[in-house]
Amino acid sequence: MEAKGVIHLEIKATGLHRYFGSPSAMYENYTSQELGIARQSLLNYWQKTEEPYENAICIIRKGELERKIKIKKEEL
Repeated sequence: MEAKGVIHLEIKATGLHRYFGSPSAMYENYTSQELGIARQSLLNYWQKTEEPYENAICIIRKGELERKIKIKKEEL
């Protein structure tokens, strides 16, 4: 299977779950003030650990989206 990076954002106050293809995509929809962390600070955090980032506002997890590999009819 092919894997693609995914960012999972959970907003604690509302229980809202959103999924993004990159941190940049997440910050196009939310400001640093809304998330309680700047984009570069989040990237620096993930350079040190693969653990989810959590503060009083949200939990941000980094993972992989598993995808099925397409097989062309000629390859069967």
